[in-house]
Amino acid sequence: MSDTPKSKRRRAGRRDFGTIYADGNATGPRFSVLWWEGGKRRRKRGFDTRTEAEAFLARIRTALADGVLDAHRRAEVTLAVVADEWLRTHSAVKLRSHGDNRERWKGLEDFFGRSASIAEVTPSRILELREKLHRAGFANGTVNRYLALLRTVLNYAVTAGYLQASPVRRFPRGAYLLPEIRPKRSPPLASNAEAARLIEVLRERWPEWFAYFAFLLLTGARRGEAAGLRWDDVDLARRVVTIRHSYNAPPKSGRARTVPISAELGAILARHRMRGQAAGALVFPHPHTGRMLHRSARLFPILDAATKAAGIPRMRVHDLRHAHASLWLMAGGSIADVQRNLGHSTPVLTTETYGHIAEDHRVREADHRLTLGLGKPGPRALDADAGAAGS
Repeated sequence: MSDTPKSKRRRAGRRDFGTIYADGNATGPRFSVLWWEGGKRRRKRGFDTRTEAEAFLARIRTALADGVLDAHRRAEVTLAVVADEWLRTHSAVKLRSHGDNRERWKGLEDFFGRSASIAEVTPSRILELREKLHRAGFANGTVNRYLALLRTVLNYAVTAGYLQASPVRRFPRGAYLLPEIRPKRSPPLASNAEAARLIEVLRERWPEWFAYFAFLLLTGARRGEAAGLRWDDVDLARRVVTIRHSYNAPPKSGRARTVPISAELGAILARHRMRGQAAGALVFPHPHTGRMLHRSARLFPILDAATKAAGIPRMRVHDLRHAHASLWLMAGGSIADVQRNLGHSTPVLTTETYGHIAEDHRVREADHRLTLGLGKPGPRALDADAGAAGS
């Protein structure tokens, strides 16, 4: 008699790979699939029709034969699980935009549902999402931010082994995004002279805020990056500042960058430091409380009054960042340097926003550097003009 257990002999004698069971009722028939895998019995319930159950069983058999069942099983992980994992392990840890990411993901989850598997996110579904957001009245830029978040989560799914390739990669580069028309920015400050008038007014009337606003203008830093700056990140000897934080979080780009300090800003910071602040202390704490500047700090009224006193157009605090880029380019600086100073991820964004300012500067430089004295026509030109008039 065989030593093989009776249950195993019975399994080995089965001609079918698995079995389909009807486990619903007369009014709501449902089906389950039972199969053997690696000596273990597995079951999946919830099929609405026998045809669906048979198709699932056939896919399992093929995947086992091809050795790709684990990959298929990973692809059955829900999109919600992958997104929650990314939000917890990546967004919350590294990104200043974590709050925005959570809010946007709620909209994406409403569209796909929490039970949708990662494999159900197909190019056609992505286009359906884009169309739905567009019809809902969202601006193109807002729609693109939702799509960018979805792209990031799908790329994470590839990195984590849930997907072989992201469905976004089936689109040509950028083809799934909506076109955005970026307005050409006029320079907030027309010249270095206007910038100097603004800084002098701040020095005279608001000395406690003077260094802070000068830093924003002369480095292009965001207000949160200046608020989170510590003296350990300022190297006055090498005249370089390292931007590591925006308030208490990482910068918007998610990584640190270095920005040069001009000689004038170096002198301003050196005098500002003489107030006796410790090496690890904040460079620009609130002058009245000594704590980190909060996001809600009312800085616009100060800048608004300063611009009026200086006789220059009104501007927001964030416009000092644009003024830095504009003044740099109008002085002959390169787009690549502006990109590094501002911390843009690619030079494309910098070029789309400030490229026209660089072009205007190049036109003026052409007038200055390529003047050949052609303003007064020569004898041959005069003869030619006279002959043309006579004819």
